[in-house]
Amino acid sequence: MAPFVAILLFLPFLAAGFTAAAAPPPSKCYTSLFSFGDSATATGIQKTDNTPGTTAPHCAFPPYGESFFHKPTGRCSDGRTIVDFLSQYLRLPLLPPYWGETIPAAANATKNPYSHGANLAVVSATALDSNETGGASGCRNCSLSVQINRFKTLINSLHPTSAKRRAYLKKSLILLGEIGGVDYQRASFRNTTTSQSQVESLIPLVTKRIGAVIEDLIEFGAVNFVVPGDFPKGCFPSYLTKFQSSNQSDYDPTTGCLVYHNWFSARHNKLLKKEIERIRKLHRHVSVRYADYFSTGIRMHRNPEKYGIVKATMNKACCGAGGPYNYNPAAVCGRVGAVACGNPKAYIKWDDHHYTEAANRVIAGAVFKRRFQYRTACRN
Repeated sequence: MAPFVAILLFLPFLAAGFTAAAAPPPSKCYTSLFSFGDSATATGIQKTDNTPGTTAPHCAFPPYGESFFHKPTGRCSDGRTIVDFLSQYLRLPLLPPYWGETIPAAANATKNPYSHGANLAVVSATALDSNETGGASGCRNCSLSVQINRFKTLINSLHPTSAKRRAYLKKSLILLGEIGGVDYQRASFRNTTTSQSQVESLIPLVTKRIGAVIEDLIEFGAVNFVVPGDFPKGCFPSYLTKFQSSNQSDYDPTTGCLVYHNWFSARHNKLLKKEIERIRKLHRHVSVRYADYFSTGIRMHRNPEKYGIVKATMNKACCGAGGPYNYNPAAVCGRVGAVACGNPKAYIKWDDHHYTEAANRVIAGAVFKRRFQYRTACRN
């Protein structure tokens, strides 16, 4: 296993959250944005995706959404998520969720609610399918491959000819992720006999699946991609609670986060960047950019006051039910027993593994704002 100090090393060619590349720059304007991923990106709850006998995900209930929308919207935060801020930088509408519903044939694409994009991310979604090792999920029909199939259905309904589809996708931005975190979490949390090496063996499977999906979308006509890496999961209240240790060497002294699990996230990100580089070399007409969510997450923990975060709260959930990290798996946010803090802006984490709107704004600003804020959406 690579040394833990690897999490402290950042490649010198990182700038504004993106890796430098020989690939052509993204389009100066976009007519649409499409996003894929899990609960970090989802903007709606598909209740039919729940495992039979379960209720809707806890993100569907108050106090989720209280800070911006003033009601639950399916976003696993107190307000806007990273993709919401990206939409605003592009001057596009906030993305509506798309679950694969049929678009009326008579609908004019320019007046269709999805004409400027859609969010295909689903809470609890995995990169791998549910029948694959580590791909077991709390929802059905929500893996990355399912999301891609829904995307193709949507695009074909909006633009039924290949020429129109490719012209439309040329002005579309694809946000592919973050995805894979649920694969790793379920392998780590749900099976007590799973070893670290077994969970680590999922990393190449997940990153290669993401690469395969990018190539599939390139063949379909997409040309502009942003592919986010993993968050520093060693800073999540759920991980800090599950893997509490009396050994101080298990913690980063500058952040209080778990060293191993942040190394794990950094390892995922390293292999994902290699996969992106492979794709760039094969498809030089396509822009595929890596978005570094990890580094900004770490910076907030190393210097919380700079971002308006109270240092004593930086590893705690705003919404929870007690414990050293305000996380109790028996009473998660949105369920009976959990309550929200009075000032989410003073926290990095909203719940067990999702960020507050304030932290999402910081990450989106660091990664996307300089590149996208002044690029007015094109008109059809």
